[in-house]
Amino acid sequence: MKTEYGVVISLGLLVSVSLGLIASQPNEIPHWNYLHEMKQQEFEDGCDVYCKKKQEDEREYTCVPLDSEQYVCRPPRGIFYPDNDMQVRTVFPPTYGEFAYVPENKEMVEKNRLFDIVKVVMLNEKSKEIMVEFGFHTTDNVDDYFEYSTMLSPGDTFVSHCLGGDSKTAHIVEFRDVIKMEGKTYLEFWGTHVTMPDKLLPCEMPELIQHSLPVDLGLGIDFGERKCELDTSC
Repeated sequence: MKTEYGVVISLGLLVSVSLGLIASQPNEIPHWNYLHEMKQQEFEDGCDVYCKKKQEDEREYTCVPLDSEQYVCRPPRGIFYPDNDMQVRTVFPPTYGEFAYVPENKEMVEKNRLFDIVKVVMLNEKSKEIMVEFGFHTTDNVDDYFEYSTMLSPGDTFVSHCLGGDSKTAHIVEFRDVIKMEGKTYLEFWGTHVTMPDKLLPCEMPELIQHSLPVDLGLGIDFGERKCELDTSC
């Protein structure tokens, strides 16, 4: 599939490059340019013009071009799951990830967490700067427990939610916007999946988040939906 948003590097190349990285200190890994280029686990065919019309007419998705033949479509904003604090909608094709809407100042119980986000607090309504609190804990392994907080502005990216064995599956996440839905303030995130060999993506937390924050991982697809101001309803 033709696409301007990702380059699939062969596993053989990654393995050869990783030989030079294995000897590095853990804090010098991940090697972010490779993570950037492999930011999706696989590339399905995108949506063609007929699929685009179906998504827009029947599902009210907003579809934008990837190239002259393919589209990617984002779901409409809205409260689709009234019993859940966090709202999650899948992009089409689904390999482009999902949008998550995290309510401001709401403590996320474990069943409602995504991207290891525990809580989000608005710092500046004009600049849309936020404070994100991360955390994870399982009773099976006390070593998995961590807490970490950081400031984010729209467009900032990070890596979280690292899982796996011989290869690691993680999320590249972009903080996109602050919006109003049904009278409440939500923080909009877009996460897409990535798989890399273990040596290139260690799962130490919160180091994985810390080391990814200074890097622009450039998800960069403009989904075409207007930005919502805090005093308007989306």
